[in-house]
Amino acid sequence: MRLALVTPAAKREVRREQLRRGRDTALALRQAFPGVEHVRLDFRFQSNGSTTPAVQSRTLHQAARAFFEFPCPFADCDGQFNLGSAVRVAVAGPAHRTTGELECCGKRRVRLGAPDPCQLRLTYTVTAVFESADKHASAAGEAVRPDSLTTLGGNS
Repeated sequence: MRLALVTPAAKREVRREQLRRGRDTALALRQAFPGVEHVRLDFRFQSNGSTTPAVQSRTLHQAARAFFEFPCPFADCDGQFNLGSAVRVAVAGPAHRTTGELECCGKRRVRLGAPDPCQLRLTYTVTAVFESADKHASAAGEAVRPDSLTTLGGNS
């Protein structure tokens, strides 16, 4: 019997495939969260090491898959961040926005030997933007009444 060595590259490929399958089976944003026009995710990272990943921003529009698991940005880490519950809080909350912090629970091979805990910290902001009532009316083929529109300046 032959033992197969699992290399770090093979582990990363397995992780990428799992995320790909999850994304492929997720509902579209418009189905998962009716009325949401888009979800914006802003990421800021803090690391104890000498390098820290750059700030990231992602916007998922209605056709995008409602899949909110993201791999740790360190290529040698097997961890990921799951922001699904944060998105649900943002969509359901009155401000349609939430912030928080997560720590990567993955392992990194920074040096020879046993892997070290990653401990990369992600500070996130999730904002859900909803469709306007006028957009719903025009999408449904209904006429938008001029008296329902708000003008600036009062006299028009």
